[in-house]
Amino acid sequence: MTTEIWLTVTGEQRDSDGRADRNAVQCRALYEKRGQAHIFTYRETDPESGAVTESEMVFAENACRILRKGAVTTTMQFSPGREYECMYGTAYGEIPMKIDTKRIAMKQIGQNFHARVSYTLSFVGGDPMDCAVTIKAEPIDT
Repeated sequence: MTTEIWLTVTGEQRDSDGRADRNAVQCRALYEKRGQAHIFTYRETDPESGAVTESEMVFAENACRILRKGAVTTTMQFSPGREYECMYGTAYGEIPMKIDTKRIAMKQIGQNFHARVSYTLSFVGGDPMDCAVTIKAEPIDT
């Protein structure tokens, strides 16, 4: 069964010089639990350009996948102890990346779901960055 929820997605990055960046988006999303997988689908609209990105996040035991299509296009995979390579596509071109997952934590309490993925992100030719993506899913009060 698919349910409409409030989804908050927070991204954090810290580069090798200690500079930190944090961004968050809250939006309506669709949630479905399929077996042991928690699946979230949502749409982001860039406030400046109006460009739309369709996103899907899938959390399962010890694994996560983030699929994005639109203004940004990528498939990012996370699994502790494994390194994945992917492309990050933008209007300016594609950037090769490497993802080394440190930890995935998930918690479901009643209808609320929280998850955090901690990882190191490396762009070709660049220094690695410590990153995390955190999600909070809550029911929409009617």
